[in-house]
Amino acid sequence: MTTSIRLSENRAPLVGDRGNQCNSWFAVYTRPRQEHTALLNLERQGFECYLPVVNGREPLFPRYLFLSAEPKLQSMAVVRSTRGVVGLVRAGCDLIKIPLLVIEGLKTRLQRAANMDALDCAGLNDGDKVRVFDGPFAALEGVFKENRGPTRSFLLLEILGRETSVEVDPLLLHRVS
Repeated sequence: MTTSIRLSENRAPLVGDRGNQCNSWFAVYTRPRQEHTALLNLERQGFECYLPVVNGREPLFPRYLFLSAEPKLQSMAVVRSTRGVVGLVRAGCDLIKIPLLVIEGLKTRLQRAANMDALDCAGLNDGDKVRVFDGPFAALEGVFKENRGPTRSFLLLEILGRETSVEVDPLLLHRVS
């Protein structure tokens, strides 16, 4: 079992630091539209942070980012005084730990979405039959109408006996043969 030591100019390595296995993840509450500022300043202090973003730069959770630390070995007081940060999310006096599986799931899902974004729905044409595979219209089939950018497509679905135009993320569509 090898132990890797991450060094930062402002942080002493943690004993037994194995790429975040002994650290816990916490939610950081930021000032309005200051997620990127907080992220930059926390990383400068040697903290490992994660800011899930969509559409290239928009935070998935406005005013929140995630921070990996070991409160018993690292002072968390510096987080509160970091530019762009309001504080850490707490329940009473206790910091709320975010399970590692949640962070890994976010990273995996956003990476998958980014890869699918590259696929786009350029292959769909007006009049193609499509099936929605996720979301409120999951399993419904309809007719592709038009694509309006990377996150909006219109299709006609038969709902309650009549055709209705609905807006759906194009990444949720499959062509039906």
